[in-house]
Amino acid sequence: MTTTILILGPFVFVWAVAALFYALGRRRARQLRLDEITFARSVRQRWSPSIFSRPRTWLAVRSRNPEDVARSMGLGELHPCACAEAMADPDAERLFVSPPVNGWVVVTGRQLPGPGEDIDACYRFLANMSERLGHVQYFHGNPALGHHAWAKLIDRQVARAYAWVGETAWNQGKPTLAEEKTGMRCFDYLADGDDGSYQQWETVGANVDRLPLLASIWSVDPVVFEDPAMRMKPGWIGRLPMRRSKMN
Repeated sequence: MTTTILILGPFVFVWAVAALFYALGRRRARQLRLDEITFARSVRQRWSPSIFSRPRTWLAVRSRNPEDVARSMGLGELHPCACAEAMADPDAERLFVSPPVNGWVVVTGRQLPGPGEDIDACYRFLANMSERLGHVQYFHGNPALGHHAWAKLIDRQVARAYAWVGETAWNQGKPTLAEEKTGMRCFDYLADGDDGSYQQWETVGANVDRLPLLASIWSVDPVVFEDPAMRMKPGWIGRLPMRRSKMN
C-alpha cells in the first residue's frame, strides 16, 4: 500500500496542479473576454446606434460585492434587480449597483451628483464615498451641453480629476497615460466656451465621445451590461437618504 502511494503520489500531485492551472486559465479567459467586450463596444458605439442607453453619470467602485457597496453607500429600500431592468432606464430616480465585472462594481442613477450643479458638493460626495469604499471613479458626459468629467479617488485622496461645465470647474492631479492615449484634452482654469470657438467645441465634443473609452481603460464601461451574459445577472437597487444625496 505504501509503495503504491509513493508511486502514484507524484502523478496525482502533477494532475492536481495541472487541473488548478486549467481552471485559473479558464477564469482568466472569461475576464479577458469581458475586457474585450467592454473596449470593443466602447469603440463601436461611438459610431453606431444601439438600444443600450449608456448612463449620463456613473461610478466605478473597486469591489466584487455589490451588496456591500450598496450598504456602505447607505442606500435604503434595497432589493435585488436584474441588469436588464435597471439599465433600461439608467438615469432613474434611484441608484442601481451592478454585479461585479472584472473586480469593478458600477453605480448608476439620477441621485449621483452632476458637476454642473455644484462642483464642491460633487467633490464632497465622491470624497465621502471614497472614504467608505476605497477606490472610486466618477464619470459624467452630457452630449447636449458638452459637460463632462472624470475623477479617480482612493481613500478620500484625489488621484486625478477634471470637470468642464462651460468652463473648467475642476482640474486636479497630473493627466494619466490613459487620458493621453484616448486623446482627452483638458482646458486650463478660466478657459471657457463662451467665445463660440469651433475648435474648442470640437474638443469638448470629442472628450464626451471618448469618455467611455477612458472608463474602459481605467475600470469598466457600462456598455458591458449589453452583453447577454450580463443582462440577467442581479445587482441591487435603492435610494440615498435625502440628507446624503443633498450633501448636508
